[in-house]
Amino acid sequence: MRSIEFAYTYYKGLYIPVVPLQLNHRSEWFEHWAFVDSGATYSVFHAREASNMELDLDSSMQRMIVVGDGSFIPAAFVKMPTRIGDVELEIEIGFSERLGVGFNLLGRKDLFEKFQVCFSDSKRTISFHFDESITQ
Repeated sequence: MRSIEFAYTYYKGLYIPVVPLQLNHRSEWFEHWAFVDSGATYSVFHAREASNMELDLDSSMQRMIVVGDGSFIPAAFVKMPTRIGDVELEIEIGFSERLGVGFNLLGRKDLFEKFQVCFSDSKRTISFHFDESITQ
């Protein structure tokens, strides 16, 4: 089992599990940062991230998703090659103009199915343990 560990990021006076990752579009890797949210089902990024990668969302799957305050926001979902550390996998990511939390969210779907994710607030680290025996 391979392990990847990141230090928490200092943000507005708090240490939080925001990690770097890369998304692939048209054979080019783009670096992004996302808050690892064990309470979120889906990974949702702000729509400007799709725009920066020149990702066309017109033919993507559209869904209304529930956010933390119980309201719904529209999101366009795309399955994307994603790299966390040295591990590559496909993650379905929603892109929304209405994501209002100030950072991208990395949710459970696809990610937590492939990794055992461990939060250590005392050490201010988050680790991803990848079991290569789990098929994609």
